[in-house]
Amino acid sequence: MKKTLFLLLAFSVATISCFTGCKKDNGSSTDYIRGKVDGVAFEANSNMWATPGRPGDKIISFRGDWPGGSIRFYLDGQGSNITTGTYDFTTGIVRNAVVYENNDGYSAGYFCGGFGPCTYYGSGKIIILNISKKHVRGTFEFVTNVSGATGVPKTVSNGEFYMNRD
Repeated sequence: MKKTLFLLLAFSVATISCFTGCKKDNGSSTDYIRGKVDGVAFEANSNMWATPGRPGDKIISFRGDWPGGSIRFYLDGQGSNITTGTYDFTTGIVRNAVVYENNDGYSAGYFCGGFGPCTYYGSGKIIILNISKKHVRGTFEFVTNVSGATGVPKTVSNGEFYMNRD
């Protein structure tokens, strides 16, 4: 009898703890972008933004800031809707990420626009795990160019995001 009461009490405490502290994996209503820059963890918690969901998601961009840094992403579907799958940074397709630390910017991917020629920096990828009109969720990793200001590149790893789009 004591053993049954103990198990029932343990199950009740675990259930209550989960309801008050467990985190939803899917369908979250809270935006996040998190990962590691050169092995140091970050989590964007302000200025969170993503392109709104609409029919024909041919371009998606999203961003977020944290104290001392920020991160921005841009994916161009090249005329096709962006769906679940892997989007490698490659020459000729505008897909990129920029991470800022203490006002220094570090770029990865292919960039076009402005007055100069298109340019490719570093390497990386974004994996879209789920996309709808209401949210986009996935993972990312990239290695940036060598910054002219600091003389070093940045490695961004273990990245994951969930962004509301409405």
